[in-house]
Amino acid sequence: MHSESTLSLFSSRCVCPVTKPGCRDLPFSIVHRYMSITSERSVPSDIFQIQATSVSPGAYNTFRIRSGDDNGDFYIRQINNISAMLVLARAVSGPREYTLDLEMVSVNPLLSYQGSYQSSSALRLSIYIGPYTF
Repeated sequence: MHSESTLSLFSSRCVCPVTKPGCRDLPFSIVHRYMSITSERSVPSDIFQIQATSVSPGAYNTFRIRSGDDNGDFYIRQINNISAMLVLARAVSGPREYTLDLEMVSVNPLLSYQGSYQSSSALRLSIYIGPYTF
């Protein structure tokens, strides 16, 4: 299967450190990206690869769709500890636009004496489905 795009979760990011009270329940970093795909694409279809460029030793990373996929048109297929693929699960017709919030959650049991340390990074991906199949 062909991947349309690859993203480093830690490039061109907005950072919200947990030391700020307003950031405590928010992802540490947020990245915004935009892409377009054709209408009625064959499925399942790999459309977007997410990859972490910086991982702490001992950390375990999971990826998920946090919001924006109310109809179940997409799913995440984890490739390994540092990358995952966003997959189009159902054929969709355009014109249509999705705004998906994708999240990588990192749990590191080595960074805390009172349980695991957890942080997350988010990617807000806007996907435009064109009106044509070409």
